[in-house]
Amino acid sequence: MISISPQIKGDVYELKLAGRLDVKAAKEAELAFSEAASKETDIVLDMTELDYIASAGLRALKRLSSDLRAHGNSLTLRGTQPDVMEVFEMTGFAAILHFE
Repeated sequence: MISISPQIKGDVYELKLAGRLDVKAAKEAELAFSEAASKETDIVLDMTELDYIASAGLRALKRLSSDLRAHGNSLTLRGTQPDVMEVFEMTGFAAILHFE
């Protein structure tokens, strides 16, 4: 189960993710990511409360990052938990995403 809370902070659209970004939550995340990307602004994902990410979640993040880059915008991941960061590192996503 995932909770996604959007906030606008100045020129940045922020999504706070909490819970698990697993295969069940990926569809919901993709919808939220697509809506956020339509704002045509930089996006920050606050991941301080995201406990788990599965391959379906990784695909959703990759799609979001690609969509944003295609429109000249950026994606930043903030507050990534150690277990989630380990998944990014093992899959090579740590090299293609930007973290704070």
